[in-house]
Amino acid sequence: MTRSILSGLLGLLSVVAMASLPSACESGGVGDPCLPEEEYDPQFAGFKVTEENIESRSFQCQTRICLVNHFQGRVSCPLGQEAPKGCNPDGDANCSQQDCQESGTYAPDCDPADPNSCVRGTCNAEGSFCGCETAADCPGSAEDGWHCREGVCKLFLCRAGFTGCQDPTKSAAENEGKSCCVPGTENPVAAPVCGQCAANSDRNAEQAVYCSCRCGPAEGDEDPNFNFCECPQGFECREIRPNIGFGDAKITGKYCIKQGSMFENEQSCGKVQGRYNSEQCEGTP
Repeated sequence: MTRSILSGLLGLLSVVAMASLPSACESGGVGDPCLPEEEYDPQFAGFKVTEENIESRSFQCQTRICLVNHFQGRVSCPLGQEAPKGCNPDGDANCSQQDCQESGTYAPDCDPADPNSCVRGTCNAEGSFCGCETAADCPGSAEDGWHCREGVCKLFLCRAGFTGCQDPTKSAAENEGKSCCVPGTENPVAAPVCGQCAANSDRNAEQAVYCSCRCGPAEGDEDPNFNFCECPQGFECREIRPNIGFGDAKITGKYCIKQGSMFENEQSCGKVQGRYNSEQCEGTP
């Protein structure tokens, strides 16, 4: 009952919020910083500089578009990190019970009427979320810290030596030795994360992740009914996602990007700030 009331309230708030948002042709807010939704996933290891990501329903942006234009790592964690150690809350020889703490939950929404709506586990009919019967239904192994507790997959990480979370508004010296955390919490991210590209490159968070708007269709396409925006001063209209016939064609095409920041190749990452691993990260150590 509580879940239904909350869902209804959120739905009402969403309608109100959407009514107050500008249309797609408006470019107000282009260049404002935004935090991609993926960063709220404790398993998310970060973006790859060879890829782009277009979040088309971001309530952080007046334009509803949070653009990740070939960026490496996590916006919320400038220096990256090695993966923290998973632990067993029922007893772990390498981590005290006090330090072994819950850090995340895996319970995506599902449809009880659809037996295939859960990639792992089964759909909980009462809560409409993907539950578990054993640790095998969870996204990682028990060694990684995943355990099935009361029908829900929960992640436990050892917080021994935890000194706090990195803050993107702080300096590298202030973030040194601190963990990547789920934004707004002190829950460490479970994955290894690359440090961001060089501060003087066009691929760091400030230059590559911000609110944008769709300013034109993909090359060779026509979309006469779409209200394209005009890029403000300091931005140029460039193709970010070509239409290759997969996904939503309405988010393919050209977007406003910072002048001179068009992605050329992974070498443009430069010297990585913080953690570097040649198998995972681009740039140089």
